[in-house]
Amino acid sequence: MDWDDLRVFLAVHRTGSHKGAARALGVDATTVSRRITALESALGARLFSRTPDRHEATNAGQMLAERAERMETEALAGERELAA
Repeated sequence: MDWDDLRVFLAVHRTGSHKGAARALGVDATTVSRRITALESALGARLFSRTPDRHEATNAGQMLAERAERMETEALAGERELAA
């Protein structure tokens, strides 16, 4: 798994849309879509149920979100420690 794909995944999970994630990350919505498609393909699992209003995490997406958030927490803690 690519950490950049996980960052994009978390942004979609948190904002509920490709467009919201794109704004949060400062990238284009097509980039977000491409990253999510690549991550789903690499994992062999659908991560979101897409509706016209929102992207809802599937069971696999929810499981990945919990782990990715822990990874993010550890990465940010490491950055803070090294910067101190």
